Amino acid sequence: MKEELIQYKERTNTQIIVTALIVTVTFTVGFTMPGGYYESGDLNQGLVLLSKKRAFSAFMISDALALALSTISLFLYFISTTYEDPQLVSKLNGVSSGLTVVSVVAMMLTFITGTYAVLSHSPLVAITVCIICSTSFLFIIVFLIIKSRYDREKIEENAP
Repeated sequence: MKEELIQYKERTNTQIIVTALIVTVTFTVGFTMPGGYYESGDLNQGLVLLSKKRAFSAFMISDALALALSTISLFLYFISTTYEDPQLVSKLNGVSSGLTVVSVVAMMLTFITGTYAVLSHSPLVAITVCIICSTSFLFIIVFLIIKSRYDREKIEENAP
């Protein structure tokens, strides 16, 4: 039981680093606006140039989602380190891992929508970038899910 707890805590350390990086990136992206700001002397000085575009709204919503989920996940990882019960630690880590995965998806959506907002004046380039990012990301996720299930089945077959 003690070994199981140590194993969870070691895994948690790696997951905390990944989640903290997501929090950092999504926080920074929230202030680094695609397209920039209106220059000094303009009527809208300091406001975001692309703020009226739907793609920009989608960008901000997906970034806020990624930030919120990864921050909650980071907090749950932190809380899990204070418990000694392997079952509770396992549940907290499971929830945290799920939130981190969804925040990675939201982070990719943030990139896609931000890119589209900036490149909307050139629809062919914007759509091409969106297709490349979304299909490659989706392909990798599907591949990893299939591989993970295959690996689990293989382990179960070899178990006594």
